[in-house]
Amino acid sequence: MATSTARAAQLKEARGVLASRLKALRTDADLTGRALAAATGMHFVKVSKIENAVQLPSAADIRAWCKACEADEQMIVDLIAAAQNVEAMYTQWRRLEETGLGHVQRSFQPLYERTRRFRVWQHSAVPGLVQTRDYARAHLRAVIDFRGIPDDLDAALAARVQQQEVLNNGDTRFAIVIGEQALRTRLVGATDMAAQLRRLMELTSGVANMSFGILPSAERPPIWPPENFWIYDGDRVRVDTVPGQVQHREPSDVAVYEKAFEHLAGAALYGERARDLLQRAVDDLPET
Repeated sequence: MATSTARAAQLKEARGVLASRLKALRTDADLTGRALAAATGMHFVKVSKIENAVQLPSAADIRAWCKACEADEQMIVDLIAAAQNVEAMYTQWRRLEETGLGHVQRSFQPLYERTRRFRVWQHSAVPGLVQTRDYARAHLRAVIDFRGIPDDLDAALAARVQQQEVLNNGDTRFAIVIGEQALRTRLVGATDMAAQLRRLMELTSGVANMSFGILPSAERPPIWPPENFWIYDGDRVRVDTVPGQVQHREPSDVAVYEKAFEHLAGAALYGERARDLLQRAVDDLPET
């Protein structure tokens, strides 16, 4: 199917980029493949497979490779993170293909429970952590139908509802920014959409561990990333793409997303001004 092909192509591209970076390190160090193999203790066939994106290197492989090429510590950290990112992409792809969305949703629970700072940007849909049950059901249904993956809607919904329990952890901080378009994207009927918008109104004041802002559509944004993203603490970013979700762990990539979120959050409306946008969206819903 087309979505499966897209995921496979995305994974192949990521593996190819990592392989090219490792090969460039070797050539810049003026080492042959056999010389690198001798310096690292790897078989020269393994070196070839890594450079041709046939075999994914382990963290130990990367450290040995970089040491032989006299790369600096930051390069080592970035390359290990890139390899972990590729592995995460592969795991995500296989879970979607084989087991459906419920397994993917449940796999996030440990990450949610250990994260102490969430920063979330979504342009045209309400983030899962603050979705009402009816909105969440419609959102997950749309994902399952579009991607053509196994239909396990009830399991996926149960997992999403469980994820929301982290909102009750007073030690965790949440900064959520959505585009005004999310208030107008009707994934559900008018009654359920009104309930979702009122749920968001509750987040605009009196929630000690929550900062909730709306980026108004009438203003020119400081940056407009084409994808939604979630920053978990300061070491991982989840990016929502059309084929699925990708995770970035390279420090340089995380820093870029942190900067983007800072700019988006700085331009958003909060408190009473955010509630005004929400109320207007409710008022514009058709009569039921």
